[in-house]
Amino acid sequence: MEPVCLVEPVPSSGTLRVNPAALGLLRGLTRPLHVLAVFGPRGTGKSFLMDQLAGQGEGFPCSPGIWVWCLPHPTQPDQALVLLDTEGFPEQEGDKTQLSRLFLLNVLLSSVLVYNTRSEGDPQRQLDRLTYVRDLPRLVQVLDECSWENSFLLSSVLPNFVWCLRDVAPDPCLDEMLEATGHELDSALSSPQDLEDSPSSCIQRLFPCRKLFCFCSPRADGGHGEPPSPADQLHPTFQEQMGRFKDYALSRSPKTVVGNRVVDGTFLADFLERVVDLLSRDKPVLLSEICNDLQQEGDDYSVGYPTDTTGDAPPRRAAASAAQPSVPDPKRECVVPLQMSQPALPVLAQAAPGTAQPGAMEEPMCLIENRPGRELQLNQRALSLLQSFRQPVVVVAIAGLYRTGKSYLLNRLASKDQGGFSLGATVQSHTKGIWMWCLPHPRRACHTLVLLDTEGLGDVEKGDTKNDAWIFALAVLLSSTLVYNSLGTINQCALEQLHYVTELTEHIKVKAAGEGGRQEGEDSAEFLRFFPAFVWAVRDFTLQLELDGREITEDEYLENGLKLKPGSSQRAQLYNLPRECIRQFFPARKCFVFIQPAGRRDLPRLEELQEDELEPEFSEQVARFCHHIWETSKPKTIPGGHVVTGAMLGNLAMTYVDTIRSGAVPCMESAVLALAQIENSAAVGEAVAVYEEQLARQVVVLLPTESVPELLELHAQCEREALRAFMARTFKDDDRSFQGELMHRLEEQKQELYRRNELASSDRCTAILLELSDEMEDQIGQRVYLVPGGYQHFQNDRQQMVERYRQVPGKGIKAEEVLQEFLQSKEAVAQTILQTDQALTEKEKETAAERARAEMAEREQEVLKQKEAELQQKLEDQDRSYQENLRQLEEKLEDERKKLLEEQGKMMDQKLKEQEALLREGFREEARRLENEIRGLQQQNEEIQKPSWIQSALGTLGDVASLVLPGFVGKAAGVVTNLVRRLF
Repeated sequence: MEPVCLVEPVPSSGTLRVNPAALGLLRGLTRPLHVLAVFGPRGTGKSFLMDQLAGQGEGFPCSPGIWVWCLPHPTQPDQALVLLDTEGFPEQEGDKTQLSRLFLLNVLLSSVLVYNTRSEGDPQRQLDRLTYVRDLPRLVQVLDECSWENSFLLSSVLPNFVWCLRDVAPDPCLDEMLEATGHELDSALSSPQDLEDSPSSCIQRLFPCRKLFCFCSPRADGGHGEPPSPADQLHPTFQEQMGRFKDYALSRSPKTVVGNRVVDGTFLADFLERVVDLLSRDKPVLLSEICNDLQQEGDDYSVGYPTDTTGDAPPRRAAASAAQPSVPDPKRECVVPLQMSQPALPVLAQAAPGTAQPGAMEEPMCLIENRPGRELQLNQRALSLLQSFRQPVVVVAIAGLYRTGKSYLLNRLASKDQGGFSLGATVQSHTKGIWMWCLPHPRRACHTLVLLDTEGLGDVEKGDTKNDAWIFALAVLLSSTLVYNSLGTINQCALEQLHYVTELTEHIKVKAAGEGGRQEGEDSAEFLRFFPAFVWAVRDFTLQLELDGREITEDEYLENGLKLKPGSSQRAQLYNLPRECIRQFFPARKCFVFIQPAGRRDLPRLEELQEDELEPEFSEQVARFCHHIWETSKPKTIPGGHVVTGAMLGNLAMTYVDTIRSGAVPCMESAVLALAQIENSAAVGEAVAVYEEQLARQVVVLLPTESVPELLELHAQCEREALRAFMARTFKDDDRSFQGELMHRLEEQKQELYRRNELASSDRCTAILLELSDEMEDQIGQRVYLVPGGYQHFQNDRQQMVERYRQVPGKGIKAEEVLQEFLQSKEAVAQTILQTDQALTEKEKETAAERARAEMAEREQEVLKQKEAELQQKLEDQDRSYQENLRQLEEKLEDERKKLLEEQGKMMDQKLKEQEALLREGFREEARRLENEIRGLQQQNEEIQKPSWIQSALGTLGDVASLVLPGFVGKAAGVVTNLVRRLF
């Protein structure tokens, strides 16, 4: 087909209209769509670029609206390629609303959005011409109930963003640099953007993947101007650059919508009609609502599933329990995190009125996908949901061999007798990847219980088990309590099956320095800061809990199973290795044993059994297990005792999975530092919002204030609350750069408050003077004062007006200055009246004029003194602000020190307990090695308890304050480069 107009502007109304013929062409596309859209200024060669992608010479016309070209995909035969070419926007802004809507349609329809510009002057200025990106969060929402997180949620559904910078002088070094950085756009930006709403910042915040491709002139002679015709020879460098761009652009995933649904032409056509209709009525675009409606209207949409090249429809996850032998095992074909019967977004119970916390999930969903032959991948829908939880999270993960009943225990923790995590009833593994269920915590108010059900380890049908170790490592990294589930007894076979624990140091590292797994100098104490509590659940237990003729507890049974074997032979080392790892990495251990829950014939339908159909002893054991988890599992924390929220847990998951996908080893320290950057930046924004909210409650009533101290007290109250909000959320701001940024932002807020107060005072004073002088102005206009003795009459009236003015309350701090300016503006009139007063001699006139000048000078001096006093008060307030920052920082550091010492104390107690056990069992060499770790912890405690531990941080804040508070004199050395870059 040739390109046709898809969306055209209606000149008479300024709205947009969809071409029914083009919709018909789209609806004829039954395969998944790969949609590339181009947008940019006029005359930059957008259409030529798309023609090159199409590989068919000239195709797109230079016409208004959005044009579509549907083609077979050149490299993916199971997909259709859809190219969208939009009219260029002018140098001078035209109809901004129409252009903004066209841009929005490009964003919502495409899987790859190409922004095409020429290289003219500062390239970043070309990027900042894309001002329409600012309108996206206002025009489009993902979830109606999550509008406060809309920008973040948008980043999970928007397309890849590709900036094509054209007519760049050929530069092999530049091409090599772009190749080395993977064409990452962020690495090419000159500096972080100071303004949050700048187009560059919006692009970085909203689009999840951002690339930059540079092109020289396509003309063989290197000249600029009109693009070459199809018959012309293209520049060799341009051809190479175009090849790299095509390889990237055409290899992206198919077009998806909310819920990671792959769409076909029918869905896209209906989706377009809905969006254009909403835009024509100036209504916001609610993506989840549109996608849910469209799915309900047409059951034949191929929506909600990854592209399945086998052509088989992906079944429900729970379907395996009812599957007959002749039905192919769904787990072996394709693991699908989204189910046909599920809505576009996870079903949530409603949140309590007046809270910003999302409600509970009514059913689990896949968080980390592990599809056969593919890398681990985060489900963006689940990630967005997890990150919408702002409460602290208690994270309970369960791991173990496949088909051991892990999911059943989690369902009981969720207080669900039926439904929830799918159990399955065959010998085949059922859970794939890591599934998540977020629920209100049954014991801890204002906490969310996050249950993570992991893929069964050691599935013989899976073939490739390389991801098993990563699944286990992720369960350790993300949880605050790790439940290991096994069958039978704790014996050598069970411990050998838990070999993943012996590989943890190869798949997780603590420190960022170095490469590979465990770094030199990293002892088990470093891992303990991150690792969860450990619970071993032994299922179908048939033994008696007895040892040497005496009854023992479940915990004693576990510890007996973890005893080491003397000797240094290879056999002894292999025997001891898993035991040593469990003892070192999980000193906080607990064990529960469970008998078989029901008769053998009833086990396949365990999910359907009522409570009275289960073995009473099993029910009692499950109740004790749940009670222990609910009562003792602590919120997920990171080193220093900082409590993790759902949003933070999502960011940690994203960091770890991205690292694994890159082929590197997840580093806990790096993940925490990356999380700190995100949280600290958010803490600054939250603190500023608190300041503005506090100020808004009082400022309308209080302005103008009668004095600067009164205004500064108002600022100080709001600043105190803002700092409390910041301190509650920030962590690892070791260089105090984020606190410095907040000081800078609040100083700007204060300056704006000054301005508003002065303006309110000036406006009120001017209005009062105009009202009081109205009669005098009438008399001046009627020449009443231009008579003998008129000057004295004028003086008396003016003085009376001044006295009445000073009696009016609520004028604010500009009262004298405005009065002075007003009297000075009337001085020419006064001199005219004086000079025409025939009742006065020349000497009397000269004396009166001199007196007037003296009075004017005196008033100016008073105004100047007032300004100097106000300046001094403002400088003193900066010192007060610094002291308040210092006080709250010191309180936070004291609290952090207390938590850190508690953390160190627990680790030391655990190490001492382990050392005692080793000595009791006769392993003196191992106990001596443990003594070194204990001594290291003691030395760390001594350092933490020194005054310098806090004083150095307070000194750093002084350095920062001298930079961000104008007029504040502090130490100038050691100013952090990051702070300079962020603020200036």
